[in-house]
Amino acid sequence: MPSQTVANRRLRAALARPHHALILASLCAATAAAQDGPIQEVIVTAQKTAQPASKTPLALSVLGGGDLRQSGATNAVALTELAPNVQITTDTGMLQVAIRGVVSLDTTEKGDSSTAFNVDGAYVGRTEAQLGSFLDLDRIEVLRGPQGTLYGRNATAGAINLITNKPGKKLEGRVDVEIGDYASRHVEGVVNIPVNDTLALRAAALAVSHKTYLNPGPNTIGLDDRDDKAGRLHALFTFSPRTSWLLTAERSNTGGNGASTVPLTNFFIGTPISSGNNLANPVYVDRGATTQLTAAARYADVGSHRDNVATSLRSEFKTSLGNLADLTYQFARLNASVDQLNNGIYFGFPMYNTINGNSSQRTHEIRLNSAGEQALSWVAGVYHFDERIFRLSTYNTVTPGPLITLPFSPNIDNRSKAAFGQLTYRVDEQLRLTLGARTTRDEKSGHDPLSGGPTGPGYNAHVDSSKSNFRLAADYDLAPAVMVYGSVSTGYKAGGFNDTTGSPYKPENIKSLEAGIKGRFWGNKLRLSAAAFHYDYKDMQLTSVVCTGTSTASNCGVLTTNASNSTIQGVEVEGNLNVTADDRINFSLGTSDGKFKKYRPNTTDDWSGQRIDRAPAYNATLSYVRTFVLPSGATVQGRVGTRLNGAYFISDSSNGVRYRQPSYRKSDIGVTYTSPTQSHYLQAYVRNIENSITLDSLVPSGFGIGAPRTFGLRAGTQF
Repeated sequence: MPSQTVANRRLRAALARPHHALILASLCAATAAAQDGPIQEVIVTAQKTAQPASKTPLALSVLGGGDLRQSGATNAVALTELAPNVQITTDTGMLQVAIRGVVSLDTTEKGDSSTAFNVDGAYVGRTEAQLGSFLDLDRIEVLRGPQGTLYGRNATAGAINLITNKPGKKLEGRVDVEIGDYASRHVEGVVNIPVNDTLALRAAALAVSHKTYLNPGPNTIGLDDRDDKAGRLHALFTFSPRTSWLLTAERSNTGGNGASTVPLTNFFIGTPISSGNNLANPVYVDRGATTQLTAAARYADVGSHRDNVATSLRSEFKTSLGNLADLTYQFARLNASVDQLNNGIYFGFPMYNTINGNSSQRTHEIRLNSAGEQALSWVAGVYHFDERIFRLSTYNTVTPGPLITLPFSPNIDNRSKAAFGQLTYRVDEQLRLTLGARTTRDEKSGHDPLSGGPTGPGYNAHVDSSKSNFRLAADYDLAPAVMVYGSVSTGYKAGGFNDTTGSPYKPENIKSLEAGIKGRFWGNKLRLSAAAFHYDYKDMQLTSVVCTGTSTASNCGVLTTNASNSTIQGVEVEGNLNVTADDRINFSLGTSDGKFKKYRPNTTDDWSGQRIDRAPAYNATLSYVRTFVLPSGATVQGRVGTRLNGAYFISDSSNGVRYRQPSYRKSDIGVTYTSPTQSHYLQAYVRNIENSITLDSLVPSGFGIGAPRTFGLRAGTQF
């Protein structure tokens, strides 16, 4: 809905009607104040304690739930268009998050994300569970830069925090419905019920679907589409103003057809190598959206499906220990099952991949926060993570001769324990110093009797690692609403082992230097934040498909190695300007210069000094929102926005091949009508007006691609 307040709308609608002169004069005075267009402060919990976003000394983007609904963001992929230096894509239905060029491409059971993904403070380890639809969110916090102190392992890129709307004391609800091309359907409903003074409930449900964006070409089987459902129930017990207990049950089902790709030659020309799995010296050719979207290769006629289910139970207990501290205990249990049949081409032949299995994780965090306003504020806690994963997957290549099958049947155990603390000392009214530290111990063990062969050879593997991370920071108030800060911090991603031989790879580590400014200017009409950063990135974990011996489909597997060290540096600026109460401009700019140091991906290629993957030199967004107030008190809001993205690489390091996605632009437009009572709205939108088709992921012989141009209508009501 429009960002202007309900009071302002009604006030200015009243001005459009004839009134007594005295009343009109008083209304005009009030309107003049309203037209200043002040920006509301946002409270975040990025540092495990509530504080204004403008006073949080780190690079942070905050996206409100209303803005997310209006932008059509129904899963994490949409954050690519909403935050600087963030690229989020999928690979065979699994989430891949790149922040400032730091990313993990291993979405198998042995891999871990480089970004800590949390829902209401609970860590979500499996990438298939992270892709659940966004549902009844209060806000999303995107933390850029290593978060090794408060978020621990697997946060070298940063953290994404989904904060849901909690039960309140008012009976209310809403329903949103969307229809669009590609048979797009989106229905979301929310109801909040205050049962009594102690108990309040909040329930939400969502269904999202659309047909495939791909042209079928010679295929008759179903291609990658979407048919998702999700639901959540909160129960909040408020025993006193300082003691509460929040219980949450949540379930999401990611359905539809399994992942399918388009051929490399839809985008590039080059000489086929490795029997067609890659192109040597690929050169990008713009063949147009119709060709780019066509699944031109013939897949196996074995069908396609996806039925991934994630079920979670969460508990958060909060209480006060008097003037000493506030206590928080969080427990979460997440069970996720995977059932997918994906399609592709491998060594020039149709290939289908079945994935079945389940995972279960348990997390505990006990945290103490300092109570009240005092010179020294602090947070300290202990953390425990336990995860068990089972997968049964096969890669089946259909040749003119016998079917070639690579079976895998791993059991993986992950454990992590940590103790952490962070304290901030207020030297005076303007200067604050922060020191944080965390010590972590990780263990990962695995057993697979098959590991790619019907009779083995199999593997047994065990790795453990420990790491202490730190954060030093200082922030200073140049003015009451302007803060500068500087920090040095570290992040750590646990090591692991490979799924063919059990061979280990080491943890990766990042040291970050960052300086920034945050503030509100021009009478609180401009919110601006800027940051400059420099990374020293050691033992990067890079993943690709590697074949041993002769290159045939019968001896290949996914291999992760500690490929290289690198440096990454850049600048980020983001903000919004309320020109008037009716005119708003949002903007962002991110630059990234990430390069390998001395690095040879194989025995013949040298990538030393070249740009790392998923790190475009620049990305920028600009949008303008205009609100018109009608005499009836209703509003019409128009929004137009665009994102410019620089070129980036997606590579196969083992074969020394780099595919360059050229720079592109994607623009959106929308018009929203809101009723005088603010209880109903109707919106028309077009996304990706340019119909830019972009490369999201690389698999042997094919690409996963982004969404084309889409359009539709959205309507909603609330009470």
